[in-house]
Amino acid sequence: MVLEAGYPNTTGFRKVTKATILVKKKPGMSDADFIEHYNHKHAQMAAPVLEKHNVITYSLTYCLQRDRTILADMLHGKANMLDYDAICTFVFKDYKDFARFVSTISRRQIDFDPGEKRNESFRSDLPTNEVLEMSV
Repeated sequence: MVLEAGYPNTTGFRKVTKATILVKKKPGMSDADFIEHYNHKHAQMAAPVLEKHNVITYSLTYCLQRDRTILADMLHGKANMLDYDAICTFVFKDYKDFARFVSTISRRQIDFDPGEKRNESFRSDLPTNEVLEMSV
């Protein structure tokens, strides 16, 4: 089995594994609260997890009500955005790092130093299988 990303005899392409996760905020949470939480709490807790799983790059794009309104106006209501509030893209060096990352988040097995109190808080921040959609 080949675990290296990319295809043989291709040039000019980065041989990596990319994963895109569509994130849905918790029901009743305002857009402002979601941004505040994601930028200042979730991201800070997630950083060591991303480092542990050798994430090369990470990007986040919000798709909130303001964005939906602007696009609907620009496109005269002829296109709908997906029903998600953020899009996260992770880049891994290979399929193994990606598989370890997915296994960790799907089982909610996030390891922190034993003395850290944020462990359970971060676990509750992880998406459930009902709202987690991923494209690789």
